[in-house]
Amino acid sequence: MNKSFVILLPLMMLGLTSCPASTDSSGNNSLVNEEPLKFISPAGAPALAFYDQGNNENYVTNSTPTNVAAELQKNDYDMVIFDSISGLNTIRNKELDFKLAQIITGGNFYLAGIDVSDNALPTSESYVVSFGENLIPDLVWQALVNDYWQISGLETHYVNSNEEARSILASGMHNGNEVDYVFIAQPALFATMNNQEASTYGRVSVIKNIRQEWKAYSGQDAIPQAGIFVRESILTTKPNNLKDFFRALDTRLENAINQPEVVRETLNAYSSDLTLQQSRFGFNANVAYNVQKDQANGFGLVAPSETVDINAFLTKLNNPNYPSFSDEYFVEINY
Repeated sequence: MNKSFVILLPLMMLGLTSCPASTDSSGNNSLVNEEPLKFISPAGAPALAFYDQGNNENYVTNSTPTNVAAELQKNDYDMVIFDSISGLNTIRNKELDFKLAQIITGGNFYLAGIDVSDNALPTSESYVVSFGENLIPDLVWQALVNDYWQISGLETHYVNSNEEARSILASGMHNGNEVDYVFIAQPALFATMNNQEASTYGRVSVIKNIRQEWKAYSGQDAIPQAGIFVRESILTTKPNNLKDFFRALDTRLENAINQPEVVRETLNAYSSDLTLQQSRFGFNANVAYNVQKDQANGFGLVAPSETVDINAFLTKLNNPNYPSFSDEYFVEINY
């Protein structure tokens, strides 16, 4: 079933829209008796969807993904932005009161080559490094290698995180071996390619955009990465703030994809200190602009008009460790 992620609020709550409104800390109109929404996301690509929330004290970023995932089992936030499949598994296994409302990143993975001519794909002789063995990015990589590109005999060497992959792309070495290819996510790829102190500076090229390759292979618009998980109880306690939130989110996503200069200006208005921007969001205004410009959408954001079908994605993966999800784990919000 397609998940277009539209929020349906009870009719009795929609009647509250005639009540007096105030403005919350994120600049959205809300009911006087509705508390502001509190939400948390990983730093990096998902945070680009909240580029204008730098001064919102109710929005928190964290550079350690496991810290964000842990919030699904606490009562500190109304919404948690996290890896969609991992989050859904956690909710199902632990019977938590969150539901998935929207996918905001749909594939920011790339295959980068070091001293690779003519953008050639790897062969069985290539030394390839990737991250997150047996997690969703790796399952996508393996499907492309084995079923789409049909590269036989290719061995992939794994590290634990995208940050480790970034270090290897910068050094060109892994366990004493010269590396030919690195599977890596943005914006780490851009930062590495523009790091003049990296040993591989000037030698790295983008070989494949993994989201584009996945679409060519599967026919699906996106890879379900970061999603917005909404605490079920706030559907009735903060319905108008939710509508405001998702309405504003659509605008942010459109700007970040089609008008990255707006993102750059907003981040610089938040602070002229690039280091502070980096600390808050996991990237700075210059990186955000350059990775997104010319509609490249290197951060892999999902436009409001795009549909991400999680169960169709899992069916294509055909992995018994990732069964499909019933409708009870999703929420549709009409805003």
